[in-house]
Amino acid sequence: MKNYVSFIAILLCALLFVQCTQENISPQAEEIGLEIENENQFSGKLYTNNSNITYSIEAISELKFIIDLTIDKKTIEASVDYEKEGITINGHNNNFTELQKEALLNTGKVISEYLLATKKGEISMTEYTLLSLIEYWGKSPVNYVYSKREITSAPNPNALKSRNEGITCIRKNTYVNAEYDDSRGNHKDRVKVGSKPRNNYGCMGRCGGDCGRWWIPSAWTKDCMDHDQCSNVNNASGGSSDGNCGDEFNEAADDYVFGVIRGCRG
Repeated sequence: MKNYVSFIAILLCALLFVQCTQENISPQAEEIGLEIENENQFSGKLYTNNSNITYSIEAISELKFIIDLTIDKKTIEASVDYEKEGITINGHNNNFTELQKEALLNTGKVISEYLLATKKGEISMTEYTLLSLIEYWGKSPVNYVYSKREITSAPNPNALKSRNEGITCIRKNTYVNAEYDDSRGNHKDRVKVGSKPRNNYGCMGRCGGDCGRWWIPSAWTKDCMDHDQCSNVNNASGGSSDGNCGDEFNEAADDYVFGVIRGCRG
C-alpha cells in the first residue's frame, strides 16, 4: 500500500507539472514547438510539411551567435559575428529537397507570426539572426550542397575583382544591372528593383522570399538581385541548379544577414 500511495503521489506531481508547464506556454509557442526563449537563446522543435525540424540559436556575446538547425536528420550549423560581419557555415555536405526547403520557409513563417503576436514585431538580434538564416537556407538552389565555408563581407565593394559586390544597397523602383553566369555564359540584365516578372518572383532584389512571404525587416541588395534574376531565368528555362546559380547564392549570404544593419532597406 505504501508503494502504491507513493506511485499515486509521483503521478499527481507529474500531472501537476505538465499542467503548470502547459499553462505557461501559449498556443502560439506550442505551434512552433518552443522550448527555450530568453534574451540569449531561442530554440525548439516542430513537425511541418512532413519534416521534423529542430532549431536553436544562442548568443555567445552581444554580437556573436551560434545557430544549429536539423531537418530530417540533416544538420547545418553556423556562427555569425556582427562585429566582423563574418559568417561560418558547416552543412556537412547536406542538401535539402524542395519539400524540406518549403518546410524551412514555413518554419520561418510560424516563428515570425509567433513573434508578431507576442512581441508586436519587436524581435531581438538573436531571433532576427535565426530567421534570416532560415530564410536564406530555404531559398537555396536545387541540388545545392552545403559544404563548410566562411563568408566575410567586404568593406570596400570597389576593391573587389568579382561580381560579389560585398553589400551594395539598391532602392525600390530603380533599375540595376543583374549580373550572373550559368551554363550559357555570363549575363547582365536590366531589372527593376521590386518588380514581379512572374509568380513566386515578386520583390526582385529583396533578400527574402516572394512578396508577402517575409515577416521581419529585410535588405534590398545587388547580390540578392543577381541571385533572384539568375534563379528567375533558369527556373523559367528548366530549373535552377547549383551549377547555374550556386555562386550567386553564396555571394548573397552576407546580404541576408548584414544587409539591414548596413541600412539596405529599399
